[in-house]
Amino acid sequence: MKKLALLLSLAALPAWADSPLTSTNFWTAYKDVPEVATAHDIERLNTKLGYYLLSNASIDKKAAVINALSWDFNGRQNAQLFTEILGQKYKTSDPVQINKRMTAEERFCLAYLTSLDDYFHVDAALDMARQARKQLGSSFTVSIVTELIEAQKNFSGGTPLWNYVAPVLNDKKLKQDLRPAGRKVIFDYMALYKKSR
Repeated sequence: MKKLALLLSLAALPAWADSPLTSTNFWTAYKDVPEVATAHDIERLNTKLGYYLLSNASIDKKAAVINALSWDFNGRQNAQLFTEILGQKYKTSDPVQINKRMTAEERFCLAYLTSLDDYFHVDAALDMARQARKQLGSSFTVSIVTELIEAQKNFSGGTPLWNYVAPVLNDKKLKQDLRPAGRKVIFDYMALYKKSR
């Protein structure tokens, strides 16, 4: 009986990993970016990568770094480290003050990191992403990541998950600031959910 229970639990593991946030590995379109390659290798935010997220790098490359950091069932605490780095930048450890002073891009990065740190509970991350999107709404990257978080939140709901991302994928007015190969990764995976979930 114990063996059967173990086998069933192991069989369930891919299902946990199979989700909008954890299965859209668009970082693969950015393997040539050193910071993305490093993020994939160490799978943990460090100070250098954290400051890269504060730099003038394009938003798609920042998103690719976060995507490459990936996820862990037990969490990674990358959002906590990024918050500490934001605190260094703004010379405060007060989360309220950090929240007030963050740029829209920083808010987006924190939202994405937070969602991957605990992809079972993404309400706070989604709130942050929506706030960032209000200011960065012309960006395809920001819009699609926000909708991936939205789809993650509604993973067990009755709405097909494709419905969350389709408007963004089809919106030609958005600034197409994610590499085509990255967009294809998202399209191909999310298309699996056109009819169910």
